[in-house]
Amino acid sequence: MKVKGQKRQDILKYAGILFKDKGFHNTKMDDIAVAAGVGKGTLYEYFKSKQDIFDEACIEYVELTIETIQDVSNMESTFDEKLLALFNVKVKMESEFENIIIDNVLSWKNIMSEKTVKTIIKKISEIYKLVATIIDQGKEEGVVVKNIPSEIIACSIIGTMSEYLVYNIKNKDNEIKENDLIIDLLYNGFAVK
Repeated sequence: MKVKGQKRQDILKYAGILFKDKGFHNTKMDDIAVAAGVGKGTLYEYFKSKQDIFDEACIEYVELTIETIQDVSNMESTFDEKLLALFNVKVKMESEFENIIIDNVLSWKNIMSEKTVKTIIKKISEIYKLVATIIDQGKEEGVVVKNIPSEIIACSIIGTMSEYLVYNIKNKDNEIKENDLIIDLLYNGFAVK
């Protein structure tokens, strides 16, 4: 028997996967119940409607992303190690959540309630601040240029992570290594010097 909190988490996880794969409108409450391994009545114990499940699943995913990046930020490691860890926890999250990415969540903003959109936008700004903190560490270590605002570099890193994962999604072993080309491009760019 599932613990009450675990049931809620399973509902959100499997609903997120179904929303991604089938779309919001084609996902039925019955589909969510079957995927989560709970009765339809149990869904209504936790959520009033499919819209509530959808909104909460989107918020949960963004909150999990924040927690994961916070864990990387708190590591007793160098900037280089944290940068690799950022990429690799992102890879792990994408595989665990069946490739639900922040970009997907944001593309659903026309389905989310207005309150949820505002909540997620605030939470996404937290992600950029956390990554900027890691970049500030790199500046202190002397491995990141100081004349570019950390928030701009954070945009570059986050955008690169998301797009690289979409590009590399078919590769089952897409763990990023220290000598990976994507890390070299982040550090050195692609312009002829």
